[in-house]
Amino acid sequence: MRTTIIFLVLFVFATSAQRFIKITEGAIVNDGGDSRSVNWVDHDRDGDLDLFVSNGKNGGQNNFFYKNNGDGTFTKIDSLAINLDNSPSVGASFGDFDNDGFPDLFVSTWYNKKNFLYKNNGDGTFTQLSSSSVMADFTYSETGTWGDYNKDGFLDLFVTNSAGNTRNLLYTNIGDGSFTKQPQTGFLTDQYFSRNADFIEYNGDYLPDLFVVNESGQNENLYTNLGTGLFNRVIHPTLLNNGGSSISSNYEDIDNDGDMDFFISNAEGGRNWMFLNDGQNNFTKVSEPFNTDVANSFSSSFGDIDNDGDLDLFVSNAFNSTGTPMTNYLYINQGNGSFVRDTISLASQTGWTYGAAFADYNKDGWLDLFTANCFGANQNNSLYRNSGGSNNWLMIDLEGKRSNHDAIGSIVKVKVTENGTSRWMTRRVSAQSGHCSQNMQLHFGLGTATSIDSMVIYWASGIVQNVSGLLPGSFNKIVEDTTLTDIESENEESIIHDFKLMQNYPNPFNPVTTISYSIVNPGNVTIKVYDIIGTLVKELYNGYQPAGNHSVQLDAGNLSSGIYLYELVSNGNRIVKKLSVMK
Repeated sequence: MRTTIIFLVLFVFATSAQRFIKITEGAIVNDGGDSRSVNWVDHDRDGDLDLFVSNGKNGGQNNFFYKNNGDGTFTKIDSLAINLDNSPSVGASFGDFDNDGFPDLFVSTWYNKKNFLYKNNGDGTFTQLSSSSVMADFTYSETGTWGDYNKDGFLDLFVTNSAGNTRNLLYTNIGDGSFTKQPQTGFLTDQYFSRNADFIEYNGDYLPDLFVVNESGQNENLYTNLGTGLFNRVIHPTLLNNGGSSISSNYEDIDNDGDMDFFISNAEGGRNWMFLNDGQNNFTKVSEPFNTDVANSFSSSFGDIDNDGDLDLFVSNAFNSTGTPMTNYLYINQGNGSFVRDTISLASQTGWTYGAAFADYNKDGWLDLFTANCFGANQNNSLYRNSGGSNNWLMIDLEGKRSNHDAIGSIVKVKVTENGTSRWMTRRVSAQSGHCSQNMQLHFGLGTATSIDSMVIYWASGIVQNVSGLLPGSFNKIVEDTTLTDIESENEESIIHDFKLMQNYPNPFNPVTTISYSIVNPGNVTIKVYDIIGTLVKELYNGYQPAGNHSVQLDAGNLSSGIYLYELVSNGNRIVKKLSVMK
């Protein structure tokens, strides 16, 4: 059955810089439900973001799906397989695991029930893959996230659990549409009350690392990818020793300095935390206003709501310690990594808000907001339309070729100049943001900039692609250029005479890879390879070289699988990078 949704504007919430209009009519905001996830996804590849909402009450409830009509309205479709599970669904994540061009869907459940995996048939319908290993486990799963942890171009799946046998699950994509459940060894033996997880790029080796959020007073977990199919737990006193009842995390560049920062939300009256990255993975807690706004926070969503070039933050809340429904929080980025809480816009919404995600559903260049609510198991969800302003913007949709089709794990950097000052902005493609939320489309606010100076895409495959000719106020589909082979330096503005060491390519590799570098002055050059504990294993070059670009090859035929360090030394300068041998 299809129901056409017509929107009526009733309430307007304004700030000095922003105006949201609350939508009050139509099934999308009047369906009730015990709603958890917010998944914005172009399921039929028509260029418009559709909306999937999971519902999770104990007795079982069907999920919601709303097709975007392309004119600012939606049509509710309740006859799809993804709508008919009649199960207590919690988290959800779309990802094109078979690379056929259409995003498939994983839905997690709770109450010791099986999870669900749905294949997108490419015609607007889905098929439940009941025989898949992903659906074989009866669990207390909170959510799942897609990521290509072994860099084979196919999306793998990590699933968190928060009760029962609380060990988390990892399913490896075989590449033929099937998955292999990894044995519970190594990091998969860790037993925590895990609520949320996200594949991230933490240590600069182009291998997807894993950040896991835990509740019930447990610290978070950070696992670095060893490139061998295994992960190693990181000990980080500042970032990981916070205890609390953490529900979700977000990983974005909030201060436009090129590195990713963390936001962690906490329930049960805990304090939320923002961690600023100094570029060397040293993190500093931001004290205000997050740790003073004591809440019962479940999810968060970053988005540049005023298109001024920096990411603002929405935080969803449930009840306070007395059981009184709380308002949600909207924090406005001041442009320097600090935030001010907005007490006017969106401040009237109370209840138990789980998922929340920004998205430009009407394609006007301004980010709108949807929240999934579950107060009393029948609270209506909320949709807020951003009425816009005068600043410019840019929208990006990536399509992987050597990378997975959805380009999950890719990072995009955009440079603009505004009032004579240049800045880079960084966004990433993720299958999970906050708790039970998702939007893989990338949005850049450009402020008053009237042109785009540069764009660099760091594809999940390791390819680095420079893109030119983009215009402010445009939607752009960018396809991965597989003719590019060299991994460039992370400094987008580096030029040929810089002293630099490029990331080896391919990486991971077996058995041969190329290491490229450039030196600014002639002189003696050494290229050496060490194991992870610093023991010299190979000397690739030792001798005089002229200024310019050079390369050497590393044959790792006699090396075992694992992470190694390679070092460039010349004229008193030294650079070290990581590489991964995979056999």
